Amino acid sequence: MEGCILITGASGFIGTNLQELLIKNRCNFVNFDKNKPTKKEHMQYWFKGDIMNLSDLSIAFSKYSPSVVIHLAAVTDTSSDNLDDYKENTIGTKNVIDEILKHPNIERCIIASTQYVYKSLKSPFPNSDDEYLPHTTYGISKKETEEIVRNSSLKCCWTIVRPANVWGPWHMRYPEQLWKFMDKGWYIQPTKRPVIRTYAYVKNLIHQLNGILNAEPGIVNKQTFYLGDLPIDSNVWLSEWMYQLRGKNLRYIFPFVMHSAAIMGDVLKKFGVKFPMYSVRYKNMLEDYYAPTNVTIRLFGLYNDDLASNVKETVDWLHGDAKLYFDYWKLRSK
Repeated sequence: MEGCILITGASGFIGTNLQELLIKNRCNFVNFDKNKPTKKEHMQYWFKGDIMNLSDLSIAFSKYSPSVVIHLAAVTDTSSDNLDDYKENTIGTKNVIDEILKHPNIERCIIASTQYVYKSLKSPFPNSDDEYLPHTTYGISKKETEEIVRNSSLKCCWTIVRPANVWGPWHMRYPEQLWKFMDKGWYIQPTKRPVIRTYAYVKNLIHQLNGILNAEPGIVNKQTFYLGDLPIDSNVWLSEWMYQLRGKNLRYIFPFVMHSAAIMGDVLKKFGVKFPMYSVRYKNMLEDYYAPTNVTIRLFGLYNDDLASNVKETVDWLHGDAKLYFDYWKLRSK
């Protein structure tokens, strides 16, 4: 890929891994982000800018004259029920698209959405790219993100990508939540019944993103791709983590016990008290939620399809670079 690649939000989890690949491939790129890069080695690629600030966007696009834009910047948590908390996903995306329209030299753009724009237990896959059924406010904001792109007058090659549940090195939330709870032996699964989910090892996702970036326009223009691994029983995924972190089997508990804890979490949330279990999370643990990543895998493949080695790579990161960011893992590794 010739020319400069401008990436919004590359200081985040996916962006950090994307930068690693682009550096390895000797690509010319810039990270447009309001936050500093997660890795200090990435500082040289950082342009401090906010997608909510039109002046920042104008200056960056004029300075770097990108031929490609990868739009990752977003609010990605699912905790809020207020759509205004996700203005960066809607207004921010519109600002980016409007800036792209001012620069005819831009050849293509990739816009990050989410699997959360559609969820149905009756019909797991949407019938078309523009069929939506979001189940969270975050998902609603990303639905609007996609509609902004689809309704725009973009002349360049554009592609929407929907990452599944992403995990791997440089994830900055799981080390303090899921992986920490598992390492301490606190994690308990409420069912032995298979719960089919689509996960995305971040290096597999980046491999697919790079494939889309370098694909012929006829394959990816005005297309939507789910990014991630093939669907898997979440018990298998969790069991591999438990084995590699603690050398023990995954533990289970009666569903009604976990359900009671979730109700308590809902009550505490109303009083502003954080609790690791609440109804939405409990429901997600019991429901299938998989995506048609087979189409993406057929076209662009995977970095590595071996779950055990991908988990090991992430565990090695937890006991390595993650120690610089998380006290728990720093102490755990001593």
